[in-house]
Order: sequence, then C-alpha cells, then structure tokens
Amino acid sequence: MARMVFGARTRRRFGGRTLGLGLLLGTTALVLAPRVEAAGEVALPTHPDFGPVWRIPALSADGTIWAGDVDTDGKIIVYRPEGYIDMGGLGGGASHVYGMNGAGTVVVGASRGENNDYRAFRWTEAGGIQSLGLLFPGVSGARSYAHDVSGDGTRVVGLHTQLGMSRGFVWVEGATGGEAGNPQMYRLEGLDDAGRWSAAAISDDGRYAAGYSDGNATLGLATRWDLTQIGVDGTNSVLNLGALTGMDGGNSSASDISADGRVVVGMSGGSTGFNKAFRWVEGSTGGAVDNVQMHELGALGDDPFNQSGANAVSRDGQYVVGWSEANLPHRLAFRWSEETGMESVQGWLERHGVAVGGLALADATAISDNGLVIAGIMVDDEDVERAYIARVAQEPGPGPNPGTGIMDVAEYNATLYGAAGIANAGEFLTWLPMNGAHHRPLMLTPNLSGDMCAWATGDFAHYGQSGANLALAEAGACVDLAGGAVRLGGSVGTTASWQALSLGGAANMVGQYVLGEMDWQPDGTPLLLSVTGMLGGWQAKVDRAYSNGAATAVSNGQTNAMGGVVRVRADWLEAAAIGNTSFNPWASVAFGALYVDGYSESGGPFPARFAAQNIGHTDIRVGLTAITEFSKETKLSTTLELAHRTGTAASAVGQVDGLFSFSLGGGTYGQTWGRLGLELDHRINDAVALSTSLHLATNGRDPTVAVSAGIKGAF
Repeated sequence: MARMVFGARTRRRFGGRTLGLGLLLGTTALVLAPRVEAAGEVALPTHPDFGPVWRIPALSADGTIWAGDVDTDGKIIVYRPEGYIDMGGLGGGASHVYGMNGAGTVVVGASRGENNDYRAFRWTEAGGIQSLGLLFPGVSGARSYAHDVSGDGTRVVGLHTQLGMSRGFVWVEGATGGEAGNPQMYRLEGLDDAGRWSAAAISDDGRYAAGYSDGNATLGLATRWDLTQIGVDGTNSVLNLGALTGMDGGNSSASDISADGRVVVGMSGGSTGFNKAFRWVEGSTGGAVDNVQMHELGALGDDPFNQSGANAVSRDGQYVVGWSEANLPHRLAFRWSEETGMESVQGWLERHGVAVGGLALADATAISDNGLVIAGIMVDDEDVERAYIARVAQEPGPGPNPGTGIMDVAEYNATLYGAAGIANAGEFLTWLPMNGAHHRPLMLTPNLSGDMCAWATGDFAHYGQSGANLALAEAGACVDLAGGAVRLGGSVGTTASWQALSLGGAANMVGQYVLGEMDWQPDGTPLLLSVTGMLGGWQAKVDRAYSNGAATAVSNGQTNAMGGVVRVRADWLEAAAIGNTSFNPWASVAFGALYVDGYSESGGPFPARFAAQNIGHTDIRVGLTAITEFSKETKLSTTLELAHRTGTAASAVGQVDGLFSFSLGGGTYGQTWGRLGLELDHRINDAVALSTSLHLATNGRDPTVAVSAGIKGAF
C-alpha cells in the first residue's frame, strides 16, 4: 500500500490516554440576501422584472390592494393577496396603469401593442391582459387608453385618438351593439359642436362616467355621461358640468367620480384665471356663480394665483386628493374634506403625529373609501419621482400613533426583501460547519497516536459583499474501528450570525447543531470515502428599519429555523507526488434543507407578517489539495476548489398589516465560484496537534474570507 499522507489513518490498537480539551475558539460569518446589503444602504428587490415603483394611480376600496408603474421598461404591477404580480403587456413596449375597481380584481390602462401604438387594456388575474381594441379599427396611428373600470369590472371608459381627433368611449363586456368592428365599444357623445372629448372615470355601478368635452367655442368643460341606456339601445347622454366661472365659457375637466355618480372632481379655471380643484355635487347649492353645484376647493399657500387640481375622490364623495401649488419650488399633495378644507398631505400626517420633514410630497393620486389611505408621488433629493403610501390609523392603540405613517414604497419593499434574508442566514449557518470546521474529512486531520481523539475548533467568516459575519465554536470526539480502516466522529457546536441592515436595522441568529461523520478507507486502495451530516436549530431576531417621514421606524420580529445537510465525499489520496508535496484530488456532493417559521412583526407604523419558508440546496464541489511536508511535525495543505450550488432562493411573502400583500424574491438560483484554502498543521507531540486555516472565495455562497483555529488530541 502506498505511503499515507499526513493525516490519513494509520492502523492502531484500541487503547490510549486522556486529553484535556483546550478552550473553544469563537468566530463569525455572513447573513442576509444578496443586494440587501450594508448598513445605511437601501437596495432594491432583485426580482428581474421590477424596478422602483414611481406611480400608484389606483387603490382598492379598502386601500389594501394597489396597482402602479415601475421604472423597468414601462412595467406595470399589481399588489394582490396573491402577491406582487407583473401584469405583462400587449407585446409592443411600455404599459401604464390608470384605474382599478374597488375590489382590486380588475385593472385597466394602456399598453403598446400592434404597430407600437397604445391600446386600452383590461387585466384580471384569471384572464391576464386583454386588449380592448379601438373605436374605429383599421385606422393607421389610432390609439386607445382605458382610464377607469366599474365595480364589477364589466364596463371600462377611456379615450380613442386618431389624426388629432379624440373620442370618449365605454367598453361593455359581452355587448354586441357597439361600433362596427368592435361591438363591445361604444362612442360617448360630446357637447354641441365638440371636436375632442374623453372619459376619465366611471361610477361603481357603471351608470355614470365623467370626463371633459370641448364644444361651443370652449377649450373643454367637465362632463358627466348617463350610461343607463347603453345596455338597452346603445345610447348615452352628456351633461355639461360647467366651470368655476359659470356655465358659459371658462374651462374644466373631470378626473374622478363617486361610487353613485353624484360627486365629480377635477380642475377648472377659477375667477383669477388660474386653475383650481373643484368638487361638483349633484343637487347642491352655494357653489360658483351661475354654477351652484360646482364648488372651488381652493389652493395651498397664501397666493391667490396658486393653482390646484383634484385627482381622486373617495367612494362616498367626502374626501378629495390632488395637487396644489403652495409658494414653493414644487407642488404639494393635498387632502380635502368638508371638516378640514384643503390641507397638505404633509400637514394631515403631522396633525396625526408623523413628521414628514424635508420630503417633497408632490401629488396625491388615489384614496381609499374611508379617506385614511392615500397614494401619491414624492420627489427625492435628485428630483426622481417615487411612489408613497400614507396612512392614518383609525383607532390608535398603545404607543405613539401605531399604524400611522408614510411609506416610501420602493425603499419599504427593499426592507421586506431584506428581512427575507433570514432564510439566507439559515442557509449559511447550515453549511458553515460542513465547509468550515469540516472542510476536510476527519482522517485528513493531523495523525496522532491512539485510537480515540477529541478536538475543539472555532471558525470566523466574513462576506465582503454584505459586510456580515458568522461564528462557530465546536467540540467533538472520534474513534477508529476495523483496525483503523473506519473512523467515526461526532460533535456539538454553536453558531451565530449577525448583520447590520439598511437604515440601522439588524438581523441576528444564534443556535446549536450536532454533526456526525464516518470515514472509510478500503484496504489496498487510495480512496478515502466519507459521509458527513449535520442538523441544527436557530433562533432569529430581525429589527427591520424603514423611513417614516423624517424619522426611521423599526418593526421587530422573531422566528425559529431548522436545517440540515448530508454530504458524500471521495478523496484520491496521493494521486501524484513531486518532491515532498503530494496531490489529492477530491469531489463531493451535498444536499441541504432549511425551514423557517412564519412570524409577525410588532412595532412601527407598517408591521408585516411573513409566511414560512421551505428551501433546499444541492452543493457540488471538485478540488485538488497539495500537501507539503516541511517536517514530520509541520505540514501545509493548499486547496483549490470549484463549487456550484443550486437551490431555492429566499423569498418574502406575506401581508403588511392593514395595507397590501407582497411576494418578493423566490424562485431558484444557481451560483458557481472558486475557493482557495491554506491550512497549517503542527504536531506538538504524539498526542496533541494544532491547526489553523485561511479560506478565500470569489463571490458565491461561501464566505469571502474565513479563518479557523483548532486543537486536536489523541488517547
């Protein structure tokens, strides 16, 4: 049989002497998801289809579901109980959301389709995205846009344009009496002598629509259509809502309508000649001169020439949101009610205990039925538009207004995805003993006299990309059987990980594991076969930080995780030798699994609930270890290895209490990387040896840098 390399088994008689174990050494290594990284940095979710959410034009009636636009190539998304859904498009390019029904089940908008022209669409989860076509099909350069949808999703209103002409339409599911070539689409009527008109909103029951029409030498006037007869004889009637300057002349346009069609909001030229937000209420009095049903909502600031516009109204018509100039370099989002009049969304939040600080809340685009959830657009320091959701809690509980706050949607989603990295932390803790303390079989540890051994070791690891750390401390024992052909070993250890998350948050895990190994070198062969398995459990604590206006809020969660790995490895001992250096090629395959309990956060204005995660991994490695013998007591092992791991990616699936559901990440991943290892073994005497190692890895699932130190004794 060939000469055994340092650390391979030698045949010994059963017997020996005791060994005093040294102190266990501590260490540390990585946690958390790739790209949700260093402290103070907010990274975006790594879902390949999504970028920052910059506009939310549609909220469900209860404010828990919303749809909007993202920056990535004109993508459109909807938050539903099923999660974060890419609605796709009609195949030609960018898409935009404009409206959603109260239940959040139907979304409408426009998407580039045939000939790269926009087409109105209706989206449902079951049916996907559906083109609604054109009023006049076959006309080159024609476009259509869907602006709003009825409560049951069967009626959609919008705009058809071609050759400088625009017409409002209503699309009725299953209808047969519409325009030639598109029997489900009906043309709305314009005012007398009108050349351009458009529908912007439809009532919940589908009976009324609102928008604008020119005509009678006007630039355009707010209108309301009665659609009652559409389903009977295909006709509709248009009502001139006038302007703030009266029923004759002036200009106005409607942007939204209440559920029963009695309240219409929009923008109109006022008495100063500048646009003001209006609220038209059927049957009301006390409004503008010669138009008592149209009420001016005013503007923010003290300049009478400041302009404003209303974008949306609550279901009952009692709350209105929009934008206003306010003697500032930028516009301000406003919220209006009869009780408070017009106030900025910033003032509304501050009145309820949330300091907005320097945030520029430039627009409010949607509002929930109860008026307590508002979506809009904020402008950051670099003049980039980002979506926000503001909420005032209905019934504050203990503490300073829990549930009341303002959310930067893109940043907040990044923190949700960051919290999901607890699964990544569990993965790394599961694999750390296998590729750290037990990166080589027990038979390749320093060879001492005696048939029994004991050891203590500690690992420290660091992931440069995330700036996180991980620690391991372990004690174990082994015994040789079958004349030294078989070595059995077992150990217990403790591991911990910690990482600073963005905005001052943190994620920590700590737990224990047990590990067992069996090595076997068949007589007369250079092969060393080993099977190693570990099982561990950890307790995790996540402090998820996110912006809340001028302040930083923290929602706290705790959960448990359990994981294990089984590895099979084969080493070819002393396959070649050059001088005092022998070369040992090896290969391994391992399978790992991890389960993370679901948990609920507490504290902060926007706590979330996270679903449980089940993830699995397959790890394949090939390597070559060169063992150089400096003396009988001291040897250096140099290892080059290539690793490839595939598995289930960490995900964040759950619910933001009182708002929306989310589903971020998930799917599968595959990563390949290289690792270099240097290990120095020194035998103090026949009974005691010391080992220390350094491992460096390229970007992958192993730590960027890992060091360890250990002591082994035989008896």
